[in-house]
Amino acid sequence: MAEDESGKEENQEENQRPLPDPKLCSEDVEFLVRSSIDLDLTERVHYVRRYIKPVLSDTVDRDNIANITEPLVEGSTEINLYECADVTISQSEPIKLVVPKPYPKTTFAHLMFGVATDYKRLNGSIAPFSHWISGTGAKLVAVVTDAKEKSTEDMEQLQRGFEMADIDITLVKPISRDFSTSQNHFAVLTNMLEHDTPETQWYGLIDDDTFFPDLQPFSDSLATLDHNVDVYVGALSEDFSSVRIFGFMAYGGAGAYLSAPLARKLGDKALQCIHDATTKEGDTILRDCVYSNSKAKLTMLPGLYQQDLRDDVSGFFEAGLRPLNLHHWKSWYKAPVEKMAKAAKFCGDCFLQRWQFGNDTVFSNGFSIVEYTDGVGSVDLQLMEGTWGKADTKDFDFSLGPLRKAYTAEKKKSYKLREAELTEEGDLRQLYVRTGDSSKDEEDGLDWVVELIWQLH
Repeated sequence: MAEDESGKEENQEENQRPLPDPKLCSEDVEFLVRSSIDLDLTERVHYVRRYIKPVLSDTVDRDNIANITEPLVEGSTEINLYECADVTISQSEPIKLVVPKPYPKTTFAHLMFGVATDYKRLNGSIAPFSHWISGTGAKLVAVVTDAKEKSTEDMEQLQRGFEMADIDITLVKPISRDFSTSQNHFAVLTNMLEHDTPETQWYGLIDDDTFFPDLQPFSDSLATLDHNVDVYVGALSEDFSSVRIFGFMAYGGAGAYLSAPLARKLGDKALQCIHDATTKEGDTILRDCVYSNSKAKLTMLPGLYQQDLRDDVSGFFEAGLRPLNLHHWKSWYKAPVEKMAKAAKFCGDCFLQRWQFGNDTVFSNGFSIVEYTDGVGSVDLQLMEGTWGKADTKDFDFSLGPLRKAYTAEKKKSYKLREAELTEEGDLRQLYVRTGDSSKDEEDGLDWVVELIWQLH
């Protein structure tokens, strides 16, 4: 048996192909080849490159789906990622797309966030945290739930990791070794109050996978509320079955946000609220503590999402929404949110903005390019497509509905964003990938890659 296993390992090593080397390819396809290493693309790919000239506007109707008469996915070139030294891609005429102006450069010292998670998850969250909080002036306080099991060197290394990402973080140990992670989700408020400043207006209790495409629209939304009085802000689960079970409260993944007066009022009561709680769920403890110690009631902030959606969430991202936050992106579903949201860094509210190309294609910026076999005219783009698990149960109609039925892969060809980067020149490069069908002939088995290059100059 051992000899058989040894033989299998040898065969795997023999069959394992080397990685593509960007240095052996022309500069024209360096980004494609470099990205292919992590994307695990087929050896040869169908490649399409389109250039986009953003037309920045203060008055663009973000909800309008502009109709661009020309096709988007055309003029493909077959590229061998291992033999591409002489490959050149001709530059096509740029497509002009009207987009909002980039968010202004500003700071958010009035915002403070608190999170409770273990060392490994927190360390793995530096990059996504960096996307939205790095260099913003907003503070982050993190309860490291297993801090007592870590050495001083471990904690210092974690601190340095956040500091290198220009994140203003304070790492703390749990107040009680008996608290669960969920209880610490509320208890972190006491630590936040110890490290706030006179500028702090809002205290946000979030999960370690709560993600903001950008803090500007979130801050703007909070600014519509009076932070000088008791205010308790959040969003319900999109799944009404969860609301029936857990009740009416700010669900933790969307975040619970407290005005300064309410945060200070609850800070004095936090430990008692945890002790008296009939549940160990942090967002439930917070809700009961708010209602027992103030007259504040839940204020729901449009654009916050718990995202209690599993598996294929393409319907959510292709609906033209303007989410203030995302959640569950590395557990209930998988999505490269940092790469997706680079669009928000480039042109602000253009993230997930939609355009129609030709008669059959819809482009959702930062998420997908979709070709509909029966044409766009067969699709009601005003309704969200119910692509995720349980979408057909009617439990999501109260929040996201009415929904339209999900399309089959035969009726809907999707290219999903897999890679994106902002260049030194300020351009945005995005790679949208459609995986080939290996069960069909060789040509159909090749992956498709559409690269969009947004050029400011």
